[in-house]
Amino acid sequence: MSAQRFLHGDIMAVIDLQIAIQERYEKEQKISLVYFRLPSRYDYGRVFENILRKTDSFVQEGEHFIAILYNTDKDGARELLAGIQDFLDEKPLDLIVSYPKDGKDARSLLIKLQDEIKDHYGVILESLKIETYPLFEYYEF
Repeated sequence: MSAQRFLHGDIMAVIDLQIAIQERYEKEQKISLVYFRLPSRYDYGRVFENILRKTDSFVQEGEHFIAILYNTDKDGARELLAGIQDFLDEKPLDLIVSYPKDGKDARSLLIKLQDEIKDHYGVILESLKIETYPLFEYYEF
């Protein structure tokens, strides 16, 4: 298995795509975003590419990670996170938000996640700064 790694600037587009696929093909929509931070002693990015499923994706910003777990509710996300913690023998800082319970679209999920990260850990991630994502883009043809 090998998850897809994306640039942190692509996170909203990836979540929007996952939600659109869920809404079109799945009876029960569920996507979880898992935030965790681990010390930068190792290249955890490679580890997560292999631990996560092919349908999952993640972004990395320094020692901060956000995994986007397709068709996974909060309970499933907690199980995955527990597996990562056991594998690494570390207890990372972590948070989970899920679609549609914590937000009805990518924008609201990212706002909720950033608020939780800021409230719990005092961290503001560049990849979650919503003002960098335009609400509407207009193109002239």
